[in-house]
Amino acid sequence: MSELETAVVQIDDEARVKEFERVPFWRTIFYSFGNAAGLLTYTTFNTFIQYFYTTVMGLPPQWVGRGWFLFGFWNAVNDPVAGWLSDRTRTRWGRRRFYIGLLAIPTAIAFALVWLPPFDKGNPTAILVYFLVIISLYDMLQTIITLNQDALFPEMYQETGSRASSASVRQLIGFVAGNGLAVALTPTIYERLGWSALAVLWGSLAAVLYFVSLIGIRENPAFAQQEKTGLREQLAVVLGNRTFLIVLAINFMTRFIMAVLVAVMPFYADYVLHISGEQLTQLLLTLFIASGLSLLLWQRVIKRFGSRASMLASLLIAAGLAFFLLGADNLWQTAVILALLGIAIGGTVLGPDLLFAEVVDDDYVRTGLRREGMYRGILGFIYRFPPAVSGLILGEGLALAGFNADLDASLQPEAVSTVIRFFAAGLPLLAVLLGSLLLWAYPLYGQHLHQIQQRAAVQRQAAYQRHAQRTASGAKEQRERL
Repeated sequence: MSELETAVVQIDDEARVKEFERVPFWRTIFYSFGNAAGLLTYTTFNTFIQYFYTTVMGLPPQWVGRGWFLFGFWNAVNDPVAGWLSDRTRTRWGRRRFYIGLLAIPTAIAFALVWLPPFDKGNPTAILVYFLVIISLYDMLQTIITLNQDALFPEMYQETGSRASSASVRQLIGFVAGNGLAVALTPTIYERLGWSALAVLWGSLAAVLYFVSLIGIRENPAFAQQEKTGLREQLAVVLGNRTFLIVLAINFMTRFIMAVLVAVMPFYADYVLHISGEQLTQLLLTLFIASGLSLLLWQRVIKRFGSRASMLASLLIAAGLAFFLLGADNLWQTAVILALLGIAIGGTVLGPDLLFAEVVDDDYVRTGLRREGMYRGILGFIYRFPPAVSGLILGEGLALAGFNADLDASLQPEAVSTVIRFFAAGLPLLAVLLGSLLLWAYPLYGQHLHQIQQRAAVQRQAAYQRHAQRTASGAKEQRERL
């Protein structure tokens, strides 16, 4: 073959690769409903689990906080193993789609059971045991299905521009159909219909959304044919990646901010603002609508300045706003502060998806292997600790302040209100400052990141060509046998 013919073939291959990597907008929409399903159930869980088992089921707050924190260590085994298995899975339905379709209904059932304990307040030990067992079961299933949803992101979207656009769609749909319903409407539903109705309604809707998401998912068959490696070897590579360790810490801080805000809001409404569940719905809607709409702004900022610089700006703005929650003492003041805070933290909602994808690209360039599942598995382990740590701190703080679930809000010790205020403002402020320092140390940005993504594109093209050759060879052998 002449040099001209070789160049023509190479250009044709590059065109086919670019066409395959272009994800139609309709696919992104359908794929995003999986994020909505995960956020619907897991945000409901993170926001109201401590409130439910403390105020409704009557467990001492420190019991719930300590139990929630301890169960998080189960994910030290659960999440990495789930990620490793996902990377190694080979089925006719794909690596990631297989788990999403298989576990959609079991995950929905486990979520519903969290809110349906078969014991009353007279048996607190049995309630605590049930609490620990059922949240471990639910979290295991939720981990596997969410891990596979998220691991698809860097595989389906390859460049910073497409990633920023698709992440904004994915997170916006997640906020509207996931966080928005979970956090904003849950208080109204459990007040009017009860916790059992909430469990069945949200669990059923999540299962439907997971199945809908399968329509939009497109996996890359070339990546599924890479060599299989052992769990210990995968862990050594992933945990030895200094850049990824920085990303782990950044993700902890950004998720801790939101975990604190959503966990404290039911208590803030009852014991500081003295408002109803429907008014709490209005407050939470303010937070999540502002955050969701701000994603359209932050995607443009990320395209222009990159994920690192955009997240830094987001966190520093949020730091200044969190302070004002210390003095808010009525519904409207709190609503305004939460709206502004929601706009500020929009960058921290989009940023982690891009940091995850950039780390995967960097590892792919250095090792030649795709480990989205394994990296996401370790991230999943870290994701469980922000709500667990916030729950532990809140539970211990309320216990020290003399909180009594049997007393009306007006009869609680004044220290309870003080603890809740500090929890709502002081802890997010600390997380914002630490997250900013970590982002400053993150090395994948600017020209260095651009070079990594260019080299990753070359390696992907080679993988496509090898896959095409194997496919053609397999088809030829089959014809010869016939």
